[in-house]
Amino acid sequence: MNSVNIELGNKIKLRRKIKNTTREKLAEKINVSPRFLAEVEAGKVGVSIQTLVRISEALGVSTDYLLGLTADVENNEYNLLVSNLKKLNSEYYPMLSKIIEELEKLQTKNSSS
Repeated sequence: MNSVNIELGNKIKLRRKIKNTTREKLAEKINVSPRFLAEVEAGKVGVSIQTLVRISEALGVSTDYLLGLTADVENNEYNLLVSNLKKLNSEYYPMLSKIIEELEKLQTKNSSS
C-alpha cells in the first residue's frame, strides 16, 4: 500500500468520525460508493483530484491536510472534539477520564518502544 493513500485514508476516517457522519452519508455526499470510500479509508486505493476536492469540502479541511502536507487542522480537530464532549451528559465524564488515562498509558508505552 502507498503511504500517501494510508495517510489520506486515516485522515478521512478520523475527520468523518469527528464530524459524526457515516461512511454511507459521506460517500453519497461526495458521489462515490460506500465500498470505494471504505477502500480509500483503508489506504488500499487513491482518489482522483476531483474526488479529493469533494472530500475536503465535505469534511471541512484542506486537501493539503488530507495528503499529510500540513497539520493546519489540529486545532480544528481539538475544537470539534471539545464541542462533541460538551454535548455529553456529565455522568459520562468519569468514563471519559478513564479512557484518557488509558490512552496516555498506551501513548507512553508506544513512545518507549
